[in-house]
Amino acid sequence: MSKFPIFEPGIPRIGHEVIFKQLLGELTKPSPAHISLVGARYFGKTVLLTAIKETLKSRVDSYLSVIYWDLGHNTPRTDEEFLVMLRKHVANGIRKEHPDEAAYLEESDASYDDLHEVIGQLAQLEKRILVIWDGFDRPMQVGALTRNLWDNLLELCRISSFRVVTGSRRRLRELIRDADSVTSDFWGVFESISLKMMGGEDLKAFSELLPGHRFDSGALKEVLNWSGGIPPLVVWLMNRVAEEQSSGAVGNMQVNDLAMERDEKCTAILEQIWGDFSAPAKDLFRLVIENGKIRTSELPRNERMALTELGVCRDEGGFFQATCRMLIDHIGGEAPDNSALARLFGKWEDYSKNIRGILERRLAQIDKFDADLFRLVERAIEDIPSFPGPALGLLSQIEDRAFHLIWSHECDEDRQLPTSVITDWSGVQKSQRSRIVEEMMDADEAGRPNAWRLPADRTKQLALLQFLTGSHQTYSRSLSKYFRKDTYALLNALHGFRNFIEHTGGQVIPLGVAVSALMLSVELLACLNKSLEK
Repeated sequence: MSKFPIFEPGIPRIGHEVIFKQLLGELTKPSPAHISLVGARYFGKTVLLTAIKETLKSRVDSYLSVIYWDLGHNTPRTDEEFLVMLRKHVANGIRKEHPDEAAYLEESDASYDDLHEVIGQLAQLEKRILVIWDGFDRPMQVGALTRNLWDNLLELCRISSFRVVTGSRRRLRELIRDADSVTSDFWGVFESISLKMMGGEDLKAFSELLPGHRFDSGALKEVLNWSGGIPPLVVWLMNRVAEEQSSGAVGNMQVNDLAMERDEKCTAILEQIWGDFSAPAKDLFRLVIENGKIRTSELPRNERMALTELGVCRDEGGFFQATCRMLIDHIGGEAPDNSALARLFGKWEDYSKNIRGILERRLAQIDKFDADLFRLVERAIEDIPSFPGPALGLLSQIEDRAFHLIWSHECDEDRQLPTSVITDWSGVQKSQRSRIVEEMMDADEAGRPNAWRLPADRTKQLALLQFLTGSHQTYSRSLSKYFRKDTYALLNALHGFRNFIEHTGGQVIPLGVAVSALMLSVELLACLNKSLEK
C-alpha cells in the first residue's frame, strides 16, 4: 500500500521543518511581516501554507482569523472582482466574533472603503487577521488587474490588523503584467522566502513515518540523488519502497533498483516538471547532461538560476552539474532527433506543446535593449499554450512601449517632429500627403500651437510612422533617422491584432492566432534592436 499521498491541498506536512519555523516566526513576532513564499511547481507551497493556516487557527493570541484563499480556482479577473471576493473572505473569517461587521461587508453596495473601515476597527481592538493568497500567479496571469487595486491593497497592508502571505512560483515583481503596476509600492511590503528542494533532514522525516523500515544513510542519499529533492519524486520513490517491502532494512541498491523501474505516474510527474522549463533552460540542461559538468562561470545566469531553483542542477566547487537522476534518465531516454520536425510539430498536439520553445529561442537571440519591452513579450510567451487570450492581452502594452521607444528617438523632448522633416513634407504635393500629415500641415498654416507635436492617438501615430518610413502608397521616401519599413509593417500588423483583441465579441482566441501575434512581437523586437544598434 502507498504510504504517502502526492502533494495536494489539505494533506499533512512532511519535512520542510526549517522553513516552516521561519514562516511561523515571521508571522507570530510582535510586528508580523507580509510574506511572499516562492517555489517551483510541486515544491510544497500549498502544503506549507495549509500547515501555517492550521497551526495559527489555534493560536487566538496571534490572529482572530486565518483566511485561506486559493486564487488558482474561481480566479478574479478585474479589480472589482478581486475586492468583492476579498470582502466575502474577510466577512466569513470574522463572522463568529464580529457578525455585524461581517454583514456590513456583505451588503450589496459594500465597497473598498467599507473593507478599509472594518480592518481599521479591528486594529483599534488590537485584533489581527491573516489572509493567505495561494496560487497568486493565476490572477496576475489571466486578469486585468491594475495599479489601483495594488495601491488599495497597500493601504490595507499598512494597517496593523491585516497581514498577507502569498504563494507563487515566481517572485511577485516578476509576475507583474501591467506596466503601471510596476511602480506601486505594494510589492515592496513583502519579505520574499524561497522554498527549495528537500534535503537530508526532510528525507529523514519521510523515513521516520515508515517505522517498520530501516533506511541506512546510503539509501537516503540515493533517494536524494534520484529525486533531486523534488517533493513528488521523493513521494513516489518512498511509496515504491513501501509497496515493495512491508518492513525491514532498506539499502542503496534497493533504492537504485526501484528508481529505475518508473511507472506511468512517475513519468507523468517528470513530464510536468520538464514542461515547466523554458526552452533555453531545456537546452542548458541537455548540455549539462552531455558534458557531465560545466564550469559555472561559462553559463548564462538566468538559465543557470532557473535550473537551480527547479532543483535539477547545482553549483559544486565552481562546476555546474545535474542532480536529479530521474530527470537525467528521462531526458536521456528521449527519441533521437533524426526526425525532429515531425516529432515536435507533426501533429497539432505536438505543435501546441512545443511552439512556445520556438518563440523563447528566437527571443533569446535578441539583445535586451529595453528591459520593459522584453518583460512584456516574455510574459506573453509564458502564457502559451494554456492561455492564448491573456497572452494577447499584453499586445496593447507591447505596442505602446514600442511606440514610446520609436518616438523618443525620432522626436525632440517636447515630442515635436524635427524641423528637417517638416520642411521636406512641406514640399510634397498635397495629393501625395497622408491624411495625418495634411492635418498637421493645415494646423501649422492656421497658426495653431504645437501643430507638429506627436498626436496621442495610436492610430494616428501609426499613420505618421507609415509616412515617416516611406511606407505610404504615395510617398516612398524615408525620413526616419533610425527605423525602416519593416518596423512599420510589423507594428501595423500588431495594431490590427490589438484591435481584434479589444473587440472580439466574445470569440475565443485560437492558439494559432496567438502564436502568430507573438511571433510578430518577437520580430518587432528584432527590428527595433537592429535599428537602434546604429
